[in-house]
Amino acid sequence: MLNRIQPPSFVDLEPFTLIKPEKLSASSGLTAFILEHGEQEVCRIEISFPAGKWYEPYTGISYFTGKLLVEGTRQKSSGELQQIIAQYGSFFEINTGNDQITLTIFCLSRYIRPMMDLLEEMVEQPLFDANELEKLKSQARQNYALNLNKTSYLASRAFMQLLFGDKHPYGKIQDEKSIAEISLEDVKKYHQHTFHWNQASVFACGKGKEMKAVVKDWLKKKNNQGPILGSFSYESNHPTGQSIKVDKDGAVQSSVKAGFFIPSRKHEDFPSMYLYNEIFGGYFGSRLMQNIREDKGYTYGIHSSMVQDKHASYWSVQTDVNGDNAEATVREIKFEMERMRDELVSEEELKIVKNYIIGSFISSLDTSFSFMDRFKTIYFNELGDQYYEELMKKILKVTPPQIQEVAKKYFTPEQLNVVIAGK
Repeated sequence: MLNRIQPPSFVDLEPFTLIKPEKLSASSGLTAFILEHGEQEVCRIEISFPAGKWYEPYTGISYFTGKLLVEGTRQKSSGELQQIIAQYGSFFEINTGNDQITLTIFCLSRYIRPMMDLLEEMVEQPLFDANELEKLKSQARQNYALNLNKTSYLASRAFMQLLFGDKHPYGKIQDEKSIAEISLEDVKKYHQHTFHWNQASVFACGKGKEMKAVVKDWLKKKNNQGPILGSFSYESNHPTGQSIKVDKDGAVQSSVKAGFFIPSRKHEDFPSMYLYNEIFGGYFGSRLMQNIREDKGYTYGIHSSMVQDKHASYWSVQTDVNGDNAEATVREIKFEMERMRDELVSEEELKIVKNYIIGSFISSLDTSFSFMDRFKTIYFNELGDQYYEELMKKILKVTPPQIQEVAKKYFTPEQLNVVIAGK
């Protein structure tokens, strides 16, 4: 009988190589990556354009431009697009991020050709209807009004503005004023400026006999040249040790968000920083959870994370607590940072966290979609083909003194920026 008290023995990580996609290119500069893998006859097609917040001339313009792509083309209404997608048993989504706008469609492999044609039509022939824009703006205003009642939103907004300022793209927040100022002409100009095939990247993954052939045929049609986007540079605030209180009338709880800038994942200290974060607040058994949830009972959950965007990297801690416990929670966060700085992590705790990281990483690689997601991180951040293989090896070699070293260099409590929103 299985002894559920005794944990399973740890198996050392064996050398592995992530499945890498095949690269195809059009003469225009359009690049496609094909990853044929899996058991089911399904595929995912993604088309990414460098058209996210980083490239915005006006706050919110990338969001509305991206969302309008699925609200009708010159040949098909929004309802007709949705009907076609449903008829093929497909699913469509669009993501407007900090750096990219990505159109994604999931479909049965035998329908990849009509689905790619549909994506092409959305990109090349959007309707950009004034009434559809007004509907989206109305929805955005409603969402904004609802968010103003959420302490977690207020804390996150104030934190991002504190880190980046209102001039940096990552710090710009959509509000009533920015929503009202977006015009249809702005959307058309932004689309014309940013949606060029020579700037796009296509990612196709899944299982299907025709997938590679369809993508190859599709690339042959995309030989039209377009402008090359210029480089952009923005300065961040880089605050240290600042505190902000955002009052919310009637709030029972408070949301706490704290953190600061850290080096990027390309830095030589990143493996040690990765382990620091997991030990501190990155998983359910972390020190923050043990202290602030299990011991103090201030919250149901608290966690820390490292955000690695293309143009900025920062570390943050976030939680929701009873308003009376907000200041005490911040003190405990700083106390745990002091412990990490002043005391060596035990070999036993370090081994547990290493096992968790390696196990979580390996178990996450269960579909062609997950392999492609890892590759996209490598591709967009220019990390090198063997990045994850090398990262896992380096994590296994990190020692307690190395974790203490990064604690002293990058995670000092005196530098912690704190936002408390709510009671």
